[in-house]
Amino acid sequence: MTGPIDPRRLTTLYRLFDGDDRLLYVGTSVDPQNRWEQHAREKLWWSSVARATVDWYPDRTSAMAAEIAAIQAEEPLHNDKATPDEAVFPYRGTRGPSAESRLRRAVVEHRAALDRLAVAVDRAALSGSTVAQIAEACGLGEEDVLYLAKRMDDGGGSSTIAKHTPYSREWARKIADRIDKERAARKEEQA
Repeated sequence: MTGPIDPRRLTTLYRLFDGDDRLLYVGTSVDPQNRWEQHAREKLWWSSVARATVDWYPDRTSAMAAEIAAIQAEEPLHNDKATPDEAVFPYRGTRGPSAESRLRRAVVEHRAALDRLAVAVDRAALSGSTVAQIAEACGLGEEDVLYLAKRMDDGGGSSTIAKHTPYSREWARKIADRIDKERAARKEEQA
């Protein structure tokens, strides 16, 4: 979406949950699907998302006020603390995560990063690479590669999302396939 955001436009308040139904993130958007695709590209915690809920508001200001209330009351894992000043469009307040929320976020992001690495190891193994080749390419020891392979077998990586619902599995696969195609197209353009 380009151009300024119209504060009178119909706006969503969305909540993103992990497979254990923990609230990960609360946000607002006039186009939630597009916003989720941005999250998928930018946020380390995205691989933990298993489901989303969406509530529509008649305008951006009321959606943002609901977002602030939800963040303060529900304490999502990946939102910084919201201030009442942010309930007015456009944002005027500041957010500052507490030490506890930074620590929780770091743990979840670490797990998500390991899951992404496990997916990459799994893809390399499926393409015929040996443990030694994967270890050399990653700069890891072979025991680390075996740990990551076990993480996939135990339900880490993309299966963290996939095990919850067919919708989540299909959604994750489509996003991953699209990203892979975009990367391949960029490589061809650069060649």
